[in-house]
Amino acid sequence: MDIGELQQFLLQKNCKLRGCKSSDVKKIENFFNITLPSKYKDFLYAMGRDGDKFMRGSSAFYSEILYLREDFIDILQERNRILPDETFVFWSHQGYQFAFFFLNDGDDPPVYFYYEGKNFDNFVKKEESFTDFLTVQLEMSGLK
Repeated sequence: MDIGELQQFLLQKNCKLRGCKSSDVKKIENFFNITLPSKYKDFLYAMGRDGDKFMRGSSAFYSEILYLREDFIDILQERNRILPDETFVFWSHQGYQFAFFFLNDGDDPPVYFYYEGKNFDNFVKKEESFTDFLTVQLEMSGLK
């Protein structure tokens, strides 16, 4: 399911979505000195400020996105782990699960996952693409 289809599906489920403005996206890119993948930007424009029932309880929206990387780094440092520089942390759930992608991995990059307390020695490749991750989150949100 691409971002436009996801957006339409959520609107049909009466979700009140609020997207980011281009200035919001530029702020994120400037803050981290990066260029975001196009599919992630599409997500931000469609529902980056609020997904309503979609991903409720998770930190994945504009108001928290600037802080996720630092939170994740703090947890990793407690375990003597390092987050590679070329990554972007875009999702957290309850502060102990994190998802990220590599910025140099294309327009719809694979998603990697870390779950504190599960004794993962390495980051786990969770989904083959960011849009696949969103589809799984749709199911987890109980909307599909």
